Order: sequence, then C-alpha cells, then structure tokens
Amino acid sequence: MRRGVLPTHALLGLALLELVAIGALVLWLLRDPVPVFDARTGALIRVDTLEVAEDAGHRESVLRLTNDKGLVVTLAVRRPIESSPSKRAAFLILGGAERGRGAAKLLADTRGTIVAAIDYPYDGDLKAKGLAVLAQVPAIRRAFYATPPAVTLVLDYLSADPEVDRSRMELLGASFGAPFATIAAARDPRVTRLWIAHGGGRPSLMIETGLRRDVPNALLRVPLARLGTLLVSGPRFAPEHWVGRVAPRPVVMLNATEDERIPPASVQALWEAAQEPKEQIWIDGPHMLGSRPQILQAIVDSVMVRVGTR
Repeated sequence: MRRGVLPTHALLGLALLELVAIGALVLWLLRDPVPVFDARTGALIRVDTLEVAEDAGHRESVLRLTNDKGLVVTLAVRRPIESSPSKRAAFLILGGAERGRGAAKLLADTRGTIVAAIDYPYDGDLKAKGLAVLAQVPAIRRAFYATPPAVTLVLDYLSADPEVDRSRMELLGASFGAPFATIAAARDPRVTRLWIAHGGGRPSLMIETGLRRDVPNALLRVPLARLGTLLVSGPRFAPEHWVGRVAPRPVVMLNATEDERIPPASVQALWEAAQEPKEQIWIDGPHMLGSRPQILQAIVDSVMVRVGTR
C-alpha cells in the first residue's frame, strides 16, 4: 500500500459513514414537530404591559406574555374604548415577518371586534434576501418551532379576556403567517374560523419562486429551493398537511389574482387539501405588501364584511 492512500475497504467504510450521517441529518430535519410544539406549550403565568395608546376611539396595548416553559411573546391588542353590552369577536393576526404586531394597525377601525397581532419569536436578520437567507436557517428553524406554541399562548390570553366571545375567536394568517396560522388552528380547537390571506402550499415551490430573480438558472434554483425547504423542515410545516384537521370549522382563503410570490399551483394545493366548509375569495391585484395599502385594505374589507358569518 502506498503511503497516504487508504485501502479500498477503508474508503468504503468512510463512504458508508458519510451516508449514515447524511441520512441521520435528514431524519432529524424531518422529525415530527409535534413533540417540540408540546414541549414549548405551557400555562400563561405573566402579562406585562409595555405600552398603551389611544386613537380614533380605540385603545392599543403592547403586551408581553410569558408561559411556564419560558416562551415569551410580544403582541399588540387593539379594541374599541367604548364599552359594549355584548362580548366581542376576537381576531388574531399572523402577518408578514416584518410587520409582526404592527398588523393590528391595519384595522384602524376594528368594527367592534378585538384585534391582536404578534411579533414572531425570530432572532435572525429579517432583511436577508435570496441566498443570504441560508445563513439564517438556525434562527428560522427556532422561530418555526416556537410560533405555533406562541399562538396558543395568545389564545390563552384572549380566552381569559372578559370582553372576548369565545365562540368567535378567529385566526388570520397572512402571507408568511399562513402556514403557522394553519398549524395553530389545526392544533387548537378554540380557533372558530381560519383565514388564509395570500398563502399557499408546497413550500419548496414558493421558495423556488422567490429565488427566481437572484438565481435565474432553474438547474441551480430548484435544488437550492429543495435544500432550503429541507433545512427549515419545510415539508413538516407545509400547510396542506395540516389544513384538513381544521374541519369542521370553516376555512376561508383570500387569494390575489396577480400574486407574484404565491404560484397558482401552491394556492391550488392548499385549497384541495382543505375540507368543507371552505370558501375561496379572489381579490384583484398583486401580493400584499406594506407599500400596497389598497391591497391590504381589500383584504381587511373582505374579512370584516364576513365577521357576522358563522
């Protein structure tokens, strides 16, 4: 044997070890998230008021909730100042990653409801785009696993609110928030209706669509999208695997006719997976963005006009 050259059986052994290691990593990335959700889900033990402001007949409070498992969630709760003789419907919004609790301000007039919106438990760089997102994978994974328990914690808070009608606790997942809202609604029967705004299934296809500008070569872009989906456990969080469990509670999908971020095949996959009762609403225009207030307002109007629909 020449010095420095391993024998064939040793090389085969190393190759086998590498395959085993890769297989173990894939299995770990695709492990069942439910035990992790359960480990982070606990009892609400503390409510801290960080800010309170009033405008246009409404009071908006910024709160920090803590459960007995150490999970901390920051949210904004917006409600009418004027008292009501009857209890109010509650809407919990999971908006875009950058908007977070600021989504509560989208409903300047809550039309008699109580609106809550949360900050995602994400400690990475929200401004990372394209390939730079790969560096944020650890933070993304942490946020993915913490968000459904965070929604449960907020539902605990809303359920204890004396103004809230527990028979009308609605959850709206918009864009980035759609998968997490779907998972939370599937896990928590207190959600009486699920709204999915500008969301879809098949996360790998959505990631691939988002990479098209930065990675124009499909031969490179498609494998990157699949790898990115695997690294963040995307197949386990795909909303089409969860939405069927929401039934018999209603699911309403609000889709954009010219959505440049959610491809039609993703919308169709999620729609087909949803069970009755379900409703699909098409709104003219592109994907929702903070720079497109008319699109956001159209979504708000579509939701609020159906508030009384049971």
